[in-house]
Amino acid sequence: MVSLQSRSPILGFQALSLSESFAKYPDFTSSGSHPSIDPNSSSKAILDASRPAPKTPSDKHYSEGEQQTMISTLKNVFLSANRPDGSIPVNEASLTTPEDTETGPDSSYSTRVEMLHGVRDILYQLWFADSSLVSEAAQVLADGARDSAWRKPYGDTGIVDFFLIVVNTEGVSYDLMLQSLRLLGNSCADVDMNRARVVAQDSTLPIIRQLHIPSLVHVAIPVLFNICVDYEPAQIQATGNGLVHALINLIFSESFLSSDQRNMTSYVCRLLEFATALPNGIGAAPENAVEVLLRLAADPYTELEDFVALNNLAATLLSDLRFQTILVAHCTVELPLSILVNSYSRIAATEELCRLNLESRTPAGVDRQSDAEAEKSLVQMRTVIIQVLSDISALPEFKSTYPLDSPLVGSLRLWLSASQSQLQVCACIVLGNLARSDEVCRTMVHDFHIHESLIGILEESRDTPIVHAAASFLKNLALMRDNKDTLGESGIVEIMSRLWSMDTVPQIQYAGASLGRQVISGSYDNIKRLLAPLSSDPDSPAHSRTYLSLLLSLCEKTDQVPIKMEVARSVTAIGRALSSTPTSESVAEVNDTLDRLYELHPDIAWPLVTMVCQSKWPVVRSEGWFTFALMAKTFKGSGAINDLLMDMEILRPLVETITGRQTVGWLEPSEASCGDEEPEADAGSNRQTETEKRKDEETRRIDRENALVLVSKLLEHRGTEMSDLRKQVFEDLLSGSDLDYVSFRQLSEQTTEKNASSSMGKFVPQHE
Repeated sequence: MVSLQSRSPILGFQALSLSESFAKYPDFTSSGSHPSIDPNSSSKAILDASRPAPKTPSDKHYSEGEQQTMISTLKNVFLSANRPDGSIPVNEASLTTPEDTETGPDSSYSTRVEMLHGVRDILYQLWFADSSLVSEAAQVLADGARDSAWRKPYGDTGIVDFFLIVVNTEGVSYDLMLQSLRLLGNSCADVDMNRARVVAQDSTLPIIRQLHIPSLVHVAIPVLFNICVDYEPAQIQATGNGLVHALINLIFSESFLSSDQRNMTSYVCRLLEFATALPNGIGAAPENAVEVLLRLAADPYTELEDFVALNNLAATLLSDLRFQTILVAHCTVELPLSILVNSYSRIAATEELCRLNLESRTPAGVDRQSDAEAEKSLVQMRTVIIQVLSDISALPEFKSTYPLDSPLVGSLRLWLSASQSQLQVCACIVLGNLARSDEVCRTMVHDFHIHESLIGILEESRDTPIVHAAASFLKNLALMRDNKDTLGESGIVEIMSRLWSMDTVPQIQYAGASLGRQVISGSYDNIKRLLAPLSSDPDSPAHSRTYLSLLLSLCEKTDQVPIKMEVARSVTAIGRALSSTPTSESVAEVNDTLDRLYELHPDIAWPLVTMVCQSKWPVVRSEGWFTFALMAKTFKGSGAINDLLMDMEILRPLVETITGRQTVGWLEPSEASCGDEEPEADAGSNRQTETEKRKDEETRRIDRENALVLVSKLLEHRGTEMSDLRKQVFEDLLSGSDLDYVSFRQLSEQTTEKNASSSMGKFVPQHE
């Protein structure tokens, strides 16, 4: 049971003498006169055929005067029990019969049970006598149950069981049904044993049926809440008995929207939360549930807390594929979008309702949320809705239902320039999910110029979610080859460098690095933009630094392996693009670009170490060896790699790739740090298919060939600069001669000595 202090007071009914500890549950006081369900019906039970009639407890029948005395005695017991001194007058203590004048003890549990002894028999007598006083007795007992001390005794003396029979009976008068519901609701507050009695009799069903009677809705809903709150068996039974359907139908009705029944919205939301949290709860909701919830939330008279709760419930249902497809099929995706817009005016609207003296719309006992708390709940609600819209917009049906020229897409395009960041985030995500084909991406960039708004967001915004969403959207747009140069012309390279410098937000750095890789892949012009100087002033130190320098600096500073990988893959993209001369560029110009690449970025090869020193992604490792081989084909490129291979951390995977043997045993454990020795695989990990084995073998073959090209070109371009020992090791690798422990060990010692006196030993590869 959740502590009383941790739960917000439940709204709805005012208790006349409600204690502080009972504020958790609604109290059901008798209300004014209401028309009965059937004015001509008798209070005599017309028992449901599935339930046997209770046996008459005795043959004795009471006169009208005796019945009145019973009621008076019943009232006096509760009046005396509530006296400040706790005294109980002798002539009011017993309820066994009106004549009984036993002295009553104190107000302990056993005393209360004794005081209630015989009450059930009296209730049956009044019931079978068709007495109108049975309703009055029910009211007295229901009022008594406001005091928590009476609730358990009610269950143990059969009073709760009696009124469960009443609510399961057809043809009961309005007043008796009303008071019976009140008694059950108050008796079940915080008393699981009484809740268990309700469940055992499957009595959630007849209570749910009362939701169809407008004059009983204001009682039936809180009764169901008191039975279900913190008690899963009741939640399961009520859900199985159609609670979700009944509540959705209720709030869909005109009577709910136009009456004080809507003060029950808080209870309705909580009950639906209980149901949808169950394993099969979402499946129990009708097809129109999401639309009904969202339309009620959009109503201007819906309170702020209820507005949030209704939308969160709709989002919960929309996490299910069934409701996602229904929303798209019914062309009602506009509903959650309108809720997002509406949410920004909700706080102001609530204040306006207060100003117009419409506080009666606010359930009693609730303090209005502060603006800060309200805004926090709205932000969380919008986040949940945006996540749901992300899933919906990824459905194949969404694209066909909402083409690029649809009003919905037009609204989202406008949202990209909105002042509300969460609307911008939503627009980026939904439109980004649409941008999954060349045709759509081309239209968005060349016809709609969406990229201009996105680049503006990256340039101006400091809000992490929107920057991340805009960068991800741009990455989708950059997949289209025709869009790359347009993005570059719009200044995207300069803007991306701002993201790389956001050291405190690694997720933004990653998004920026990933976007940069996509923008330059296959685009010679964007690579030239990446190699442009940071300053056009020849006298400025920044003139010798480029945007690529900033990207490489990010790789050196960060400890995030995914960021290092993205930078390394960007280097790979540069190598691939410059290795094949574009038709529009001369060979001389490309060679000049290569020269500028290696002259200004002597550390260009270092990010590739992260790729070849990991084993988690074989494809990425292969990209690394391929790029090393490409670089080694040029004289200046081979110089960058030759310096890098002075470190045994990098030389070791090269030797292993070519020889196919582990070198761990050749070095001391402390020296062999480029990746750990592969652990012994368990039996399950060896169950590769023949196709997988052939694929792995082909990958290793290609990696070995690229590594041999690397060694060959290093010997060709840099052989004269190598020590005799290093040159001999490389020649042995190239010729396939057996590389022994002695030469490798000596080379390791020689390299260690050189690195100790140079700055090249500063780099420590990160392994995944």
